[in-house]
Amino acid sequence: MSSSKPTIPGAILIFSCHKHMNTRMQQFGLDKPLYADWPVLYFIANPFLDSPAKLYHNLVILRCEDSYIHVGKKVALGIKFVYDNFNVQEGVLRCGDDLLFNEERLLKFIQTPNKEDYIGYNPMVNPDLPVTIQLVNDTFMLDYYQNHKSELTDPMHGIHKTIEQIEAMSVRPNCMAAGGVVFYLSNKAANAVLAMFSQINYDVFTMYEGGCYPFIIEDCAVAFTMFLNRIPLTNKRLYTNSPELVTEDTIAVHTNSYK
Repeated sequence: MSSSKPTIPGAILIFSCHKHMNTRMQQFGLDKPLYADWPVLYFIANPFLDSPAKLYHNLVILRCEDSYIHVGKKVALGIKFVYDNFNVQEGVLRCGDDLLFNEERLLKFIQTPNKEDYIGYNPMVNPDLPVTIQLVNDTFMLDYYQNHKSELTDPMHGIHKTIEQIEAMSVRPNCMAAGGVVFYLSNKAANAVLAMFSQINYDVFTMYEGGCYPFIIEDCAVAFTMFLNRIPLTNKRLYTNSPELVTEDTIAVHTNSYK
């Protein structure tokens, strides 16, 4: 991109991977490159890229491991790409690659003035942040890799961990998190994410105080960062897994296709 950074109100970031380039990326996504001056950017990763990032039209390839466990790093690097290349006035909308969007409600959301700093959906009723860090044992990532063991040794995924090592990282902080399928971060919140990942040198395997691993699950990594910065979650159903549960806030239906 040019050395003169264009000014935009915000950006819509859609994250995918090589595994879904010929499935989800072909079937889902948004039809237009721009919505109310918010550019739509698609992100995939390649750890062997010879530069930090490469832009092809609206597809950004990031120098990053292309694995599920590194999604938090990929999202942080995607946010960094946007802020390195644009003057962002408001924030970013992070989206998954298997969504059926309602463009009318998408436009309504991104054009809403004075949005809160951290907006997304969590089915819990009480969105209050805990006063202290609470730890929980969560085998989500362990369960995933027990069913996808070949990914542990795939060079593109760059994990270099055994199942036993993944199991040892199952303790995480229990923060009020927005589901990673769709959430919004203001400039304040996005910069907090960038500061946190810079602090850990973008290493998702970093152990935090109390022996927990906040960064191997992206939802948790973002929520933990918001917790440390005292940025509360504004709980809105920006997405749903069921069309029957669509509300006036619902930007997209999560299909979970091509698992």
